[in-house]
Amino acid sequence: MLVTMETLLHPAMEKGYAVIAPDFLTAGMLRQYITVAQRYRAPLIASYPPLPIDALRSFRRWLPKLRAICEAASVPVCLHLDHGKDVETCRLAIEAGFSSVMIDGSALSLPQNLAMTLAVKEAARPRQISVEAEIGHVGSGGSTLEGRGDATCLTDPDEARDFVARTGVDALAVSIGTQHGRYTGAPRIDFERLACIQSRVSVPLVLHGGSGTGDDNIRRAVTGGIRKINVFTDIIRPYLLASRDYLLKNPHRPSGLKTRQQATIDEVLRHYFEISGSLGQA
Repeated sequence: MLVTMETLLHPAMEKGYAVIAPDFLTAGMLRQYITVAQRYRAPLIASYPPLPIDALRSFRRWLPKLRAICEAASVPVCLHLDHGKDVETCRLAIEAGFSSVMIDGSALSLPQNLAMTLAVKEAARPRQISVEAEIGHVGSGGSTLEGRGDATCLTDPDEARDFVARTGVDALAVSIGTQHGRYTGAPRIDFERLACIQSRVSVPLVLHGGSGTGDDNIRRAVTGGIRKINVFTDIIRPYLLASRDYLLKNPHRPSGLKTRQQATIDEVLRHYFEISGSLGQA
């Protein structure tokens, strides 16, 4: 069934688990994710990566198909736009049929981020669409603790409290040392900062850059209040490697490719469902 992000994250807050939010690139990948979620009875936030505005305008033709795939699922699935970079992109996504959007003004000044988030929340309200925002900035490599040790991008707990109070967002992505993409060193997660944020913010907290963070760190983050975990690199790398390996070994039997891809996704997602505590929660 197709639901909003808020619908999924409130039970997660009550029971103390996190919902996994993998990015998908095609309708086929979305179906594969849902197949695994149904097998393990796990809620799912299916996230579509950010699109240029022109691409999103044409992409609206495909949203009914994606919505239908989610609506047919036997577990609750949120169709989420990940990292919308401006208000117009999020408005187009809302009109097109996403059940949740993220407005990412985290690289901008706090007043700009606040203004953009308020505008998106206003656009989403009539359709009862969930809105995620980010304060602090989850970067890549050098812009995180894992990289050059620059902590200026991390979320300030007091700013997070005020931001949520002023915007009324449904979920807040926080920067506590994770990064997008691959780590080049050992992850250094600021759990003390997470505890401070969790004590000040009443809405579900989101962890971007889940891939490569490590099982113990993920479990500890969930215990510390994280209720949504974004994952992509840990899925797409083995997915592409398995696809290449299969086609190299079976160039005349492409019919088995989907089975191999499905098995790869099953293995990775089941693992994340387990360490997040969401396995069996649907």
